[in-house]
Amino acid sequence: MVEQVNLIIRAKMLIDGLGAPALQRGVVAIAGDKIVYVGKAAQAPEFNPHAQMIDLPNACLLPGLIDMHAHPSYYWDQPDNATYTYEAEGALVYSPLTIAMMATNKIRQALMTGITTLRDTGSVNDIMFEVRTAVRKGLIPGPRMFLCGKLITPTGGHVHYLGGLTNQADSPFGFRTAVREEIRAGADFIKLANDGQDCTQEEFDAAVDEAHRLGKKVAFHTSVPPSQRMAIDAGADTFEHGTPTQEEIDLALKKGIAWTPTLSMTHDYLKYYQDRLTHDNPRLAQFAKEQYGSTMQYIERKHASMEYALKVGMKILAGTDTFIQGIRFDALPDEIRWLTNYGATSMQAIQAATSWAAESMGWTDIGTLEPGKRADVIAVEGNPLTDIRAMDKAVLVIQEGKIVKREPNA
Repeated sequence: MVEQVNLIIRAKMLIDGLGAPALQRGVVAIAGDKIVYVGKAAQAPEFNPHAQMIDLPNACLLPGLIDMHAHPSYYWDQPDNATYTYEAEGALVYSPLTIAMMATNKIRQALMTGITTLRDTGSVNDIMFEVRTAVRKGLIPGPRMFLCGKLITPTGGHVHYLGGLTNQADSPFGFRTAVREEIRAGADFIKLANDGQDCTQEEFDAAVDEAHRLGKKVAFHTSVPPSQRMAIDAGADTFEHGTPTQEEIDLALKKGIAWTPTLSMTHDYLKYYQDRLTHDNPRLAQFAKEQYGSTMQYIERKHASMEYALKVGMKILAGTDTFIQGIRFDALPDEIRWLTNYGATSMQAIQAATSWAAESMGWTDIGTLEPGKRADVIAVEGNPLTDIRAMDKAVLVIQEGKIVKREPNA
């Protein structure tokens, strides 16, 4: 394997994603699309002398990042007229081609930020399946994408009014049918959506059972009680958003269920409504006031949930959920920073976007820097363990052994 090495990266430090202390003067050696060596430069074997060498004396090497909650095909954040408001539950109608082009631009931005893998937790119609094909064929740059297709919801349930986003179902049989439909369309996993009382436990139990029977993981939208408990009781693999109680966290931990809290989006919501408290339209100003107050309460509960989850060792996952106008799509560094603001250590926040994310979905070939793993490697300037803001800018991005971004000084 020494002879096959074609790319060697040396840096001031290296974080492998496993939670171990950072290595000083670390090196990663790559052969083709696989990592073949990770360790201290001083202990590295002799490699192919013709291999490309990249020296980064002021940088830190990390695994490629994983965004566990993204929506590249959401087009509601890109209105083209001044009268559109998200609060009014309006949805602009774009052609599938335009939406695909919007998604293409978003995933390119994500890759340049160091996001080499992305879990799409709900997309418009079948558009992202086509975008995924284009990425796989090398026609467009983008992260490795795992897709759920449409959100499966009860009739009239969560975001049923957003065109093309939901597969609405009723009864346990109907939910099983919807799961099969999304898998037949090309889904890598299933996303169920529940806003509390709009579905029965039997329906969700059937959907999770069907997905697992067919070898697919299940993510659950759980924004309000009792949706978190319903997801956990049904045996979901991850649940998204929400403010789980201590009892729910204990039960999820026992079942090996991970939580994606989407913190940055929560605070984007808060600012969004804060900016509209003095809106010229009295109805919208009143709506903003109500939503600002409820979001503040939600944040208080979220702090309590995060504190307990971290205390008992629950796996937290980093996901962005960006879809508000003016908020960047490639916000995973923001989410990593918010995780530390909520009590996670810098190492835990990095693991939330690397190894913990991969483990939650059974992705055994990504998420860490280890021999045999896919060669997804990024480098950031500085030391993210002492200043998490170092994650804000990747100076080097390597995806499956190919350099897709390299800053002039990298």
